[in-house]
Amino acid sequence: MISNSKFPLLKYLKYFVLFLLVVVIALAIYGAVIKSDYDFSRSKIINAPAEVIFDNVNDFKTWENWSPWLEKDPTMVTSFKDTASDVGATYNWKGKDGSGSIKTISATPYKKIIQQINFGKGHIAEVYWNFNEVDLGTEVIWGMRGKKSFLEKFYWLFKGGIEKNMIPVYDRGLELLEKHVFTAMEKHSFETIGAVDYGGGYYLYQTTSCKIEDIEKKMSEMFPVVIKFMADNSIESSGKPFTLNHKWDEENNTAMFSACIPVKERVITTGDVLTGYLKPQKTFKTIFKGDYKFANDAWEAAYNGLVAQGFTEIEGAEPFEVYSVGPRETANPAKWITEIYIPVN
Repeated sequence: MISNSKFPLLKYLKYFVLFLLVVVIALAIYGAVIKSDYDFSRSKIINAPAEVIFDNVNDFKTWENWSPWLEKDPTMVTSFKDTASDVGATYNWKGKDGSGSIKTISATPYKKIIQQINFGKGHIAEVYWNFNEVDLGTEVIWGMRGKKSFLEKFYWLFKGGIEKNMIPVYDRGLELLEKHVFTAMEKHSFETIGAVDYGGGYYLYQTTSCKIEDIEKKMSEMFPVVIKFMADNSIESSGKPFTLNHKWDEENNTAMFSACIPVKERVITTGDVLTGYLKPQKTFKTIFKGDYKFANDAWEAAYNGLVAQGFTEIEGAEPFEVYSVGPRETANPAKWITEIYIPVN
């Protein structure tokens, strides 16, 4: 008989094999017991309309402005298939850590987005976004759910878990999304059109005097009154709302203006809502795109353009601005369009 004492290597080998067997059994038990399903999410309240945030998440082209993965890997190459927004849109990436794609499966405007993400190694998960309106803006919930394969359980075991790795990335992504949304809402521009003949016509209106900083508040009170009057009397508008500026006194910080809605014909009215007539006239037109807080800059640009083209404002005339696209059409101030008209000789 051969003694183990004469062959210590065999003895150690036996223990090593037993150790490996125990490890394999333990890992098998871990793989069988540990949950396959995962579902985690992060949230952030962003002081912006749900519509604006939704539109930015729904359009993959904007992801290059706030993606946390692009921040980590600036060399990452991205591309889009067919369309970059709404259902069917696909976003592909290739970077230092591999390649993959994400596809929009469903989108409920301003409420929810469901996407399918493929990490390029056989692992496919569902990404979900919820947009809930709250007092301070919009609660944005960004989550991921899926099922880990048997081998992926061991991969994430040594990585510390999928949640531990992804949660910091999602937190950073929401921070970058907030910054991008704020920047996007600040976009504004002024375009000089030049002299145009404005057709004029009848309109229904209310007039008020107030401090300059209270103009927007007064407008939000007056337009609904005119709109309700029109609805109660089955009167249709013939154009976009506009304000007619009667007096502007920066020295005393006061303004007098009318909130107007054009109508096809003269309406006989009584009470708070009156009928006016804007005569056809030659005007100098400027198009202002952006938040109304940039209105003063827009008017300054309008007058600068007027002078640059050699026109003179008619003394005592009443300039006006038409709201082609406003808060009633979109909550995104960067998409608001205001047409400025200054009567000229």
